[in-house]
Amino acid sequence: MKTIAKLFMIALFAIAFGPTKVKAQQAALKTDSAHLLLDTILNFTKSRSLYRDKVNWKTVEDSVRATAANATSIKDALPAVQLLYKLLGDHHGFITYKKKTYGWKDGNKPLDKMAHPALVKKIREGYKLTPKRLEKGYAYLLVPDNNPTHNGDIGKIAKQIRDSLALFNPRGLKGIIIDLRLNPGGAMWPMIGGLSALFEPGKLGAFIFPASQKQEEWGIKKNITNSIVYDDTDTVCNVQSRGKNLHDLKVVVLIGPYTCSSGEALAISFKGRKNTWFIGENTGGYTTANDSFQFNSKIGFFLATSVEADRNGQIYLDNVKPDEEITGADDFDNLKNDQKVIAALKWLKRK
Repeated sequence: MKTIAKLFMIALFAIAFGPTKVKAQQAALKTDSAHLLLDTILNFTKSRSLYRDKVNWKTVEDSVRATAANATSIKDALPAVQLLYKLLGDHHGFITYKKKTYGWKDGNKPLDKMAHPALVKKIREGYKLTPKRLEKGYAYLLVPDNNPTHNGDIGKIAKQIRDSLALFNPRGLKGIIIDLRLNPGGAMWPMIGGLSALFEPGKLGAFIFPASQKQEEWGIKKNITNSIVYDDTDTVCNVQSRGKNLHDLKVVVLIGPYTCSSGEALAISFKGRKNTWFIGENTGGYTTANDSFQFNSKIGFFLATSVEADRNGQIYLDNVKPDEEITGADDFDNLKNDQKVIAALKWLKRK
């Protein structure tokens, strides 16, 4: 409403003072928009950032404002926002502007093509939800990232994962490999909902908010027909159950450097589960959770405000580590040659 009021006043000035004054007012409005954005972001960050107690706020604010001192548009102010992320040490947060994202990547390097040729190749070629039967009694399910953008997408994604898990005739299943190596994120809720047969009801993890000393638990509730994924007091996914419960089934979770964000949150949901083993490499290091606000229809601001913990309270500040480390040696096209899958089958067959 304030923006509408300003535009209305500009129209009045156009009538009273002519085009020269109008141009001056328009320039002021553009400048005000850029600095209003920075004011809003700085206030939000000072009260909510995960790293707010680790920085000198006068230094941060002075540096950010100096960088944007001559900004006359939102685009001009974006380098100042990126500097804010850098000074905070927040490599997970980002700002969206006109469908592009801007953040700070902490000097992250691309995947090593020499160490991870199969991973790089698969990322380039594309991948999808992939269920496979490896041997009698042993199955494999690649759970990729997702992008729910429309109403109902979360439920659809959960059902696709649930149906893929149900393909394996769970009554004869002895163990399963859940592959998260090609899961850089998206929404965690449909992934947890789709795999809910593998989890006992109850807490699976929590978001820890140091700024407010608050903990926000996530987990699963079940009734006769449905599995309900909750985040604190909110129901975030509700999927009809299919097949038997697999709470006691042996599970190996494959992780690696491309497992990030919600992919890491899904991995954390398996931490503390009985009969579960992690194989692979350290995950990408996005085990923080973002909070956000929409500045206008073109601008969204995302900020790391919490860190993730598993059901037992173990905090994952940096990444998720495997129980058994194997670097590279992936083969997504021929799983019989994939050293991580070979190691997973060996573990699953142990008595």
